[in-house]
Amino acid sequence: MDSIYQFLQNIGYTHRIHPPLAHMPIGLVVGALLLGLAAWWLKRPNLTAAARYCVLIALVFLVFTALTGYLDWCHYYGGAWLASIEIKLILTGALAVLLVFPVILKMGTKSNLFLYTLCFLTVVGLGYYGGQLVLGGTCTPPAEKPTAGATLYHASCGACHPYGDNIFNHRLPVIGSPKLQNFTVFLAFNRNPKRPDGSRPIMPAFPKDKISDQQMQELYDYIRKVQQRLR
Repeated sequence: MDSIYQFLQNIGYTHRIHPPLAHMPIGLVVGALLLGLAAWWLKRPNLTAAARYCVLIALVFLVFTALTGYLDWCHYYGGAWLASIEIKLILTGALAVLLVFPVILKMGTKSNLFLYTLCFLTVVGLGYYGGQLVLGGTCTPPAEKPTAGATLYHASCGACHPYGDNIFNHRLPVIGSPKLQNFTVFLAFNRNPKRPDGSRPIMPAFPKDKISDQQMQELYDYIRKVQQRLR
């Protein structure tokens, strides 16, 4: 799995691979809904067939979209069971079922239109919770300055923990880490990081002369705030 992302980085692509593919089933579902509306309004059988083809192609692309979503989830979030991830999995399954019906069943124009509407509402939900994951559920006003904790995180932690991940071990991301259970645990680990077996990890220690207790509190508050947005 990591070799896929390493290859993409080597050719200059450093972003997630799921979002570009996600546009395909979303666009095709919207197209099916519009064609279904036109077929119902204009009484054109050829538009009904075009809508069904859109649904069929959307179903094919949904397989690849779900696969790349799984890869991004493992790579960037270490497979952490965040609330947004769970909802996206449920909605993806629902969308797959809804897309199958117009393909395998010969239904009337109104029945198909009802299913296309449900598919459209489902992809809206998928887009919303996908935005929650990537953007943290908020849009920062242009005039707002980053907090001290955010600046400190990007300067001291971002290289090894982009987007709350862990580039050395994706199964141990920052987001969802037990080291965030309270500030005392967080501070102690950053001052003297140790693995469960007592050995020293790759992560360096952050003494007071590098990051003060006050700065560490700001850093902790920032990470906790981001984690709460992802739930």
